[in-house]
Amino acid sequence: MVVVFAIDALEHELVEEFDCKNLKQVTYGKTDISEFNQPRTMVLWSSFMTGENKEEEILAKGDEEMWKTKIPLEETFFSNFENPKIIDLPGFSYDRKQHDKERELLKKFFEEAEDQEEKKEIRKEYNQHGLKHHRKIKEEFLNSLEKDHDFVLGYFSAADVIGHLNFCNKTLMKMIYNDLDEIAGKIKEIRDDHLLVLSDHGMEGVGMFGDHNEYGFWSFDEECDLENPKITDFADFLTSLK
Repeated sequence: MVVVFAIDALEHELVEEFDCKNLKQVTYGKTDISEFNQPRTMVLWSSFMTGENKEEEILAKGDEEMWKTKIPLEETFFSNFENPKIIDLPGFSYDRKQHDKERELLKKFFEEAEDQEEKKEIRKEYNQHGLKHHRKIKEEFLNSLEKDHDFVLGYFSAADVIGHLNFCNKTLMKMIYNDLDEIAGKIKEIRDDHLLVLSDHGMEGVGMFGDHNEYGFWSFDEECDLENPKITDFADFLTSLK
């Protein structure tokens, strides 16, 4: 089995700061996403799964329509595996209702809240919504590792979702990163197979909030010849592990 632990907005500097040993694995570093003018979630994961830069195609759909993207299996490297399991990945199997609710709450926070007390309540609802989804995906992902799949990818959005409103809340972000690190450890307990940890982009602080930056994170469970890889490089790399 090949396992991909796909984490939206996993920040390299916080992995180091919080010393997330399971996330770092044997080989780790930053990915090069400088070829993208807008390093957005849907753009980057669509490019990852196809091995091609999909920025122009995805952005042409517009901000609303892009989230309806569902790339057919045969256009992705997943089709090289006999029984792949892809959980909640943007551009392939993402939970649109979850995303729509997140956007709705962000809009309420930044555009509609009338005072700090109302913003506090919206932030609380937003965080609870994101963490509930995180727990659901965590359970499905770990259970899938027990099944007869030759490729499993689980996509986790909590570092991105929670980070956008709370990136400079180090206590909360450390809780998220510690949980992600624990999941990485459990993967290796369940399956002694190849594991790639991959983020689409990282995150930088903007006041209390967080915004996407211009590199991602990757790690692998063995020594390998990847050095400052592009996100489009992983399609061939993962297929070669079959």
